[in-house]
Amino acid sequence: MEQVRAYHQLSKHQPQRFAPGPGQLDWATQPAPFRRYAGARLIELYQRPLEESPGYDAVFAAPLGTPAPLNRASVSQLLYDSLALSAWKEAGGSRWSLRVNPSSGNLHPTEAYLLLPAGSLETGALLAHYAPDAHGLEVRAELPPALAAQLAQALPAGGLLLGLASIPWREAWKYGERAYRYCQHDLGHALAAVAIAASVLGWQVRLLRGVAEARLDAILGLDRDGFHESEHGDCLLWVGPPQDAEFALPTPLLRALASLELSGAPNRLSRQYRQWPELSRVHSLCRAPALTAVSWRTEPGRELADNPGLPLRPILHRRRSAQAMDGKSGIQAELLLAWLRRLLPEHSPVPLGLSGEPAQVDLLLFVHRVQGLMPGLYWLARCDGQVQDGLREDFLWQRVDPELPLYRLLEGDARGLAGFLSCGQDIASDGCVAVAMLARFDQALSAGPWRYPRLYWECGQIGQLLYLEAEAAGLSATGIGCYFDEAVHELLGLADSRWQSLYHFTLGRAVWDERLSDLPAYPELRLPPH
Repeated sequence: MEQVRAYHQLSKHQPQRFAPGPGQLDWATQPAPFRRYAGARLIELYQRPLEESPGYDAVFAAPLGTPAPLNRASVSQLLYDSLALSAWKEAGGSRWSLRVNPSSGNLHPTEAYLLLPAGSLETGALLAHYAPDAHGLEVRAELPPALAAQLAQALPAGGLLLGLASIPWREAWKYGERAYRYCQHDLGHALAAVAIAASVLGWQVRLLRGVAEARLDAILGLDRDGFHESEHGDCLLWVGPPQDAEFALPTPLLRALASLELSGAPNRLSRQYRQWPELSRVHSLCRAPALTAVSWRTEPGRELADNPGLPLRPILHRRRSAQAMDGKSGIQAELLLAWLRRLLPEHSPVPLGLSGEPAQVDLLLFVHRVQGLMPGLYWLARCDGQVQDGLREDFLWQRVDPELPLYRLLEGDARGLAGFLSCGQDIASDGCVAVAMLARFDQALSAGPWRYPRLYWECGQIGQLLYLEAEAAGLSATGIGCYFDEAVHELLGLADSRWQSLYHFTLGRAVWDERLSDLPAYPELRLPPH
């Protein structure tokens, strides 16, 4: 535990020095944007038209309607609405892709692997890697019939297993030792994106706690020779019809999956690789053991009818990370309160309830231009709704709304403060509101070091909801991974580590660079057969 805390301290930015990093970008070693497996058979997936969409508000409360059958069309839609490309950008001679799931620096360390039972996509059972550039599945293994039968017996009918993994070098190339944080932020965004896309299909997404994370590399085929840059499994998810309780995956099944003969050779992402020793150390320390199962039954959230008639799927694919805010637009207080209601766990069990763990993250808000709300600092007590002990004695703790645990701490112009705390970035002061996500650090880590990355997952899930809420309102948002950790804590009067700032965010009206061209994600639309 002390080593995990030491990593957290080492990876903090300070006004006088940044966390250990490369200093400048070595463009010659920039990682390739996509993991591919040369020689693996590719199954092309479909793209359902975005106009065929449920309403925006209902999807966060519970899975919608009768679960869709598990087949090529439903798996295609799940991945298309969560992890696929959303567009290409072009400027001058450069061209780069954007994805439905956001990523720190658009570097995308998160990879997805599917274990599909027999009869879902093909006659046999498959282990496959999702290739977003092709919107297709690379078949890494076809399970022998006996193993396919074991998998089918272990899984509830109509669902699949989805493994998410990270390639730390993608983030470390730019961010050095702080990259572990960003990989976990991105994983949280991906978890939320998958959960929301699954809910459209009437499916549930739940973390399989009973499988030790140390097993995941072998199960997903990431422990084999040929990987120039390390890749590690982070979590294994059940995706399918809602279940009341976690099911066990038998040890013989896990061992057999780990021994599969695999197809395809992983591509090399960079011609050179720089080792950041603390990344691998903290990763190995924070892998969760097999944990006690928790109930998967959750009460449906209250559907918030804030966006009547607004379709969901176009918003998922339209989401963009703002690069700058205009510094003058404002919003109404009713809109901010609607955003904050969405972030309460009881209102949005999709995607906030997928881990089965209690909420540990509250929000510090820097309110800049919100009509009907005084500028200043505010606290959203989203974990327990209570006034928090241990913060500055001069905080007001004035309740703002009778239905929302939002408290005014201080009144005044907080724009300069928000910008300074976010590493001097104007985007934090030029939005309508900025957010710092504060985690109950000591309380969470008392369960074990494996809770450390999951705090970042929760922040990423919150961030994904903020992205979508901003888009739904015709505005924009962006995550901010660079901030001065201890300066935030000093602002709050924190003398210990009970609260730690883990992610910043800002929302407002974006200023877009008109030199950039926006191109379609894929050259043609592959429609599912009728």
